[in-house]
Amino acid sequence: MILWIIGIGLLFPLFFKLSGSIYNSVNPVWDSGGVISQLPLPVSLLACCGGLFLLAGRYRRATLALSVIASIALLMVLSLVLAGPEIELRKVVLIIQVLLPTTGLVLGQLIEDNKKVIPRAFLGVLLFIVPVQLLVGWVQGNLTLTHYMYIFSIYQHFQFVPLVLVCGFAYSMSILWDKYKKTFYLLTPLIYLYAIESLSFLTIFAFVAFVCTFTFVRLKGFKKMQAIILFGVAILGMQAYLSVMGDVIINHQAGIAGVGGADKYIGKFQPLGRGETPRNVQDRIGDWSLYGNGIVESVKTAFIGHPAPYPREVKTSAHNWYLDTAYNFGLISLLPVVLLLICTLNLLWQGRADWPPGTVWLAAIVLYLVVIDSNFKVTLRQPYPGIFAFFLWGLLLSNLKRSPLNLES
Repeated sequence: MILWIIGIGLLFPLFFKLSGSIYNSVNPVWDSGGVISQLPLPVSLLACCGGLFLLAGRYRRATLALSVIASIALLMVLSLVLAGPEIELRKVVLIIQVLLPTTGLVLGQLIEDNKKVIPRAFLGVLLFIVPVQLLVGWVQGNLTLTHYMYIFSIYQHFQFVPLVLVCGFAYSMSILWDKYKKTFYLLTPLIYLYAIESLSFLTIFAFVAFVCTFTFVRLKGFKKMQAIILFGVAILGMQAYLSVMGDVIINHQAGIAGVGGADKYIGKFQPLGRGETPRNVQDRIGDWSLYGNGIVESVKTAFIGHPAPYPREVKTSAHNWYLDTAYNFGLISLLPVVLLLICTLNLLWQGRADWPPGTVWLAAIVLYLVVIDSNFKVTLRQPYPGIFAFFLWGLLLSNLKRSPLNLES
């Protein structure tokens, strides 16, 4: 029962406010302005904390995760003390924001899921939330994902939530395929629509790459041609949808309440139609340059970071977790995560001949979230995607710490 609660709680995109009320707003919150009381918090935060409490007797299994988190905290506090003449409250808040999602790493290492409860819980959430969100959006007249589900609203419904759900889909499908083939046959087209309606390039790419690779690996002989055909159809389908998205969706959505801040997501498809670089890509290149120059501003800023983050009216983030963390806390603060990544890759390499397919797929998902997605967004310091990513990483470490010969396929 504990694993069911953890699995459902980590993936279900339900958010609440510190007032105790469920986040349920017709108009989406695009920017909380740094005011914590206005920030929708995910229920996955409660699921993670509850799981840590209920599994407290297993903490010896999470020695590695605890060591990493303690090292990150120590280095960030050191930066807080040494980077400026006085301690900035905004930097203290940022430390909490960075450390909070890392609790998922500990929880993941505490899990031993021999009965495959976590992927089944993920599948249950997907079977409910994906078709319902698509249907509600169409009822509301949307051609993109809706945030407003009547009973509750989904925070960051374009950028972070869709990728987490696609990764949850990939993990559950890689583990449960043999038992739930028919279910995945029905769910996959819905996830495809969901990914496209998310307006997220990283989400669309993750879905297409996973489904096509999974199909190619699992099918044998001439059936592998189906994977190639599937890949072609998926690409053509996306191209056809995105080619009309620039005009049809923008014109259609213009009169829908609450679109407002969605312009930056919807508008990026217009330049693509003209063969130009999307605005969001141009903005991110500028952000990376700004933060990168700030990091190498001096030896001091390179090692221990800046006294305070940029003012929110200048920049809210670097759209890159590594640059963002290095700018605020110095390159030295990245060492624990980089070393953990090297350790993970080393364990994968050592047992490369014996890892079951599920572990290999889990490793691919973790690397996508930690290496690729986090270089385009500050995924690892956002509560909902951050806890999820660190949890999967901890789950992977839990698998890698055991002998490959004892693992289930």
